[in-house]
Amino acid sequence: MRVFITGITGPVGSFLADYLLTIPGVDIHAFKRWRSDPRPIEHLIGRITIHEGDIEDAFAIDRAIATARPDRIFHLAAQSYPSASWDAPILTMRANVEGTINLLEAARRHVPKARIHIAGTSAEYGPVRPDEVPISEDHPLRPASPYGVSKVAAELSGLQYHASYGLHVVVTRSFNHVGPRQGDRCSIQTFCRQMALIEAGQQEPVMYVGNLSPKRDFTHTRDVARALWLLLEHGTPGEVYNLCSGQAVRIGDIVDMVIAMGRVPVTVQVDPARLRPVDEPILQGDNRKLRAATGWQPEIGIEQIVAEVLDYWRQQIGSNQRTQI
Repeated sequence: MRVFITGITGPVGSFLADYLLTIPGVDIHAFKRWRSDPRPIEHLIGRITIHEGDIEDAFAIDRAIATARPDRIFHLAAQSYPSASWDAPILTMRANVEGTINLLEAARRHVPKARIHIAGTSAEYGPVRPDEVPISEDHPLRPASPYGVSKVAAELSGLQYHASYGLHVVVTRSFNHVGPRQGDRCSIQTFCRQMALIEAGQQEPVMYVGNLSPKRDFTHTRDVARALWLLLEHGTPGEVYNLCSGQAVRIGDIVDMVIAMGRVPVTVQVDPARLRPVDEPILQGDNRKLRAATGWQPEIGIEQIVAEVLDYWRQQIGSNQRTQI
């Protein structure tokens, strides 16, 4: 079986490849933007086939799909940061909407029988009142950022290709996914990286934060990878599934966890630059539909997530220090 992954260097892509390599008979092809940081997939070189290009380039993705001829497609490539979408709304739309349509067109032409996963996001739900959680898949979509709007459009495009052309499309609305090998844009990554820098003497003992009041639903990327495979094997085409832990944690409590696991004392200071124009007070998903379809359940809790990410950044900061010596 041939599997094709877009966004291989992103937060989930390399973990999905790791998981798929444990399944006998799976041949992995991955689509990588030429300028993407290759470090998250260094351990995969020689074990997977990499196609380079940009998801916004219809010819590049068409050529890659035509060459790989995959049986399964996981579409993870995106401009995936809500905060960045405020500064670059057009870029976000092009990457997330146009890029998704480019992929769907290539699949329609070359592998119309392939099973396709489209990665959506909890940001499609937008602001949710406390009495509306946990959020189920039939909750109204009220995106409050250009990123959320782009993902609604990408999701609807996937569902339209299923309805119009019969493509086997399954969509996930993914809540926060966290693990090693990520950049430092996610809140947990930001806090852990700052702690590692402070411990290494490369930052003053102040942790800069944004809004600490929101509550978010976090799932480890290894749990996510397992869920995606199970969903594409057992999920119903044309359906949308929340991919989440089902638990919400206050961002301020995560800061407290990082400080408690830290090796030096720090103070916390709000940085106005880290505050968003709109910040949903709570995003907590209902994952019962996913669990019913696949039997999946998360295995890694928030404290283990924070501990792993903090250790990852300690290793990264330490490695950089040794390189500079």
